[in-house]
Amino acid sequence: MVEKPYNILQNLELMEYGGIKAKVYNEYLDPDEGGPMGGAECGRHLAILGSIALAYGFHHKRRHYYLAVHAVLERKTSHISESNHFIAYAIPVLAEKRKGKIYGEILDEHNAVLFTAEVEYMIMSPAVFTKFYENFKLDEEIPAVESPYRNRRRLTNLVFKGDRISADYGTIVGSECEGHFKNYPALPVAVIGDLFRELGFALYKKFFPGYDKMISPRTSIRAYRLAFHGESVAFVGRISKRISRGVILVTAEAKVGDEIISSVEFEVKGVKSENHS
Repeated sequence: MVEKPYNILQNLELMEYGGIKAKVYNEYLDPDEGGPMGGAECGRHLAILGSIALAYGFHHKRRHYYLAVHAVLERKTSHISESNHFIAYAIPVLAEKRKGKIYGEILDEHNAVLFTAEVEYMIMSPAVFTKFYENFKLDEEIPAVESPYRNRRRLTNLVFKGDRISADYGTIVGSECEGHFKNYPALPVAVIGDLFRELGFALYKKFFPGYDKMISPRTSIRAYRLAFHGESVAFVGRISKRISRGVILVTAEAKVGDEIISSVEFEVKGVKSENHS
């Protein structure tokens, strides 16, 4: 149920065991994050591809909503590089009526595995989705001038207090959610994930200056509900552990009012350009 410009996968190909293969170009990489692709973008493409794999294998006769509720991403290399295109794979490991799970990989143009992911979904029929979220329906969509996933709104009002940080995203605008979902614009979890990264990287730079780039070796993110147009989102985070020299564990939450809509736990590691280690 996701469409362009959120879904930019190309050349989809059915594989053995119900897997799906696709090609994708990198659309967004923050200057602070080590390439060739950021973790949240990998999560975006693998979550979309995984929903297609589940839909083809189990729900292909009817349209459904596949809401990613938990994802674990692991970056397999600290090496910083560049790639023009990537190959994504997704294989279903659980396919039931109301839930599913996939395993996925993102490979760079040299066929080296960049990220692996496990993504869990809550699966909803259109009737159930409408029942839950009918108050957020928009009959007229206002498309963005350019892809909101290429040109992104950043966090504001960053406040540091010891090992803690808070920031605002502000009110979600429908055009910022284009393609996710039609007539029910909701901020994608992958965008929330990248805002978590921005929050954690800002915290990291405060305590560990001197690194050219940062990466997230491992991320575990949960989504408890969708955040729709008209709702205002705020972020809070903290350093929950100093793992080793130059590596920290960040725990953070995204909130609408007092309600937690998403939470994350992710590692942040600084990388220097002279050795890319």
